[in-house]
Amino acid sequence: MRRIKLLITTGDFSRWVSPHFHYLLEELARITDLTIWHKSGDIRDIVKQLSLQPDFILINEYGEKNSPKISGLQSLTIPFGVYLHDLHYDIEQRKKALMNDKVQHIFSYYRDKFLHWFPELSDRLRWLPHHVNTTEVYKDYGLKKEIDWLLMGATYSCYPLRNQMIKEMEGKPGFVYHRHPGYRNYNEKDQEHFIGQRYAMEMNRAKMFLTCDSIFHYPLRKYYEVLACNTLLLAPSSNELRDLGFIPGVHFAGVSEADFLDKAEYYLTHESERKEIAKMGYDMVQSTHSTVKRAEQLVGMLRDIL
Repeated sequence: MRRIKLLITTGDFSRWVSPHFHYLLEELARITDLTIWHKSGDIRDIVKQLSLQPDFILINEYGEKNSPKISGLQSLTIPFGVYLHDLHYDIEQRKKALMNDKVQHIFSYYRDKFLHWFPELSDRLRWLPHHVNTTEVYKDYGLKKEIDWLLMGATYSCYPLRNQMIKEMEGKPGFVYHRHPGYRNYNEKDQEHFIGQRYAMEMNRAKMFLTCDSIFHYPLRKYYEVLACNTLLLAPSSNELRDLGFIPGVHFAGVSEADFLDKAEYYLTHESERKEIAKMGYDMVQSTHSTVKRAEQLVGMLRDIL
């Protein structure tokens, strides 16, 4: 089967705090003829500079801050689509832009909130959820489980349950909290931060990991990362998570603000049950939500379009 000639415009996330899109590009480079473009500009001028005429063009983080601004999309004759991440960002403005640019294929990490906020574009949605690099980063390192409960990540106002978890767990023997290092690029000198493999290894050292899905109830990347490291996740559930294969009580422990403390104590003393659920979650994410698998799914979607 002929390889798809794919052009992706995107920011450079190779040194980003969470370089998951960079990992996706690496996998796509193995199975497509991939061209990556990092500069803003008119898409017609960009295409003219390429040695290969693309079969499909994907605009990553359309209308967001960390990727180039691409104009002229409405005049394209080459099939194209956009990939949306932070759906809550400038909803109305982005909705108008999607209409004006005549975007027919909208890839989104999140299904339910897209359908809620962009109902008039529901027929253009192509659901492409989060994924994790299970080959090099997110895996079971076999480390000793020395941390009872771990919480890592942002604690902005959009994460009220995380803040409640910290407030009620802080000072409790066995609880460890690491602040988010910040959304930016990092280099080899930033060894003190929990990023990359060090971040994954810290997860692997924990018996349990607490987090939430934000006020938007997104199936956030943290769900995938924790399970991929063979650690029991304590976090809220949702219909979208269930449809992704995250079944509470089977692959993770579903919790709410009313019961997370009780469940944290319960699973600390019920070791065999904790390990069984963690292993089920680990197997599910490793087999279903790897970056390799997601790249293959994206290419399959593109073949359907073309």
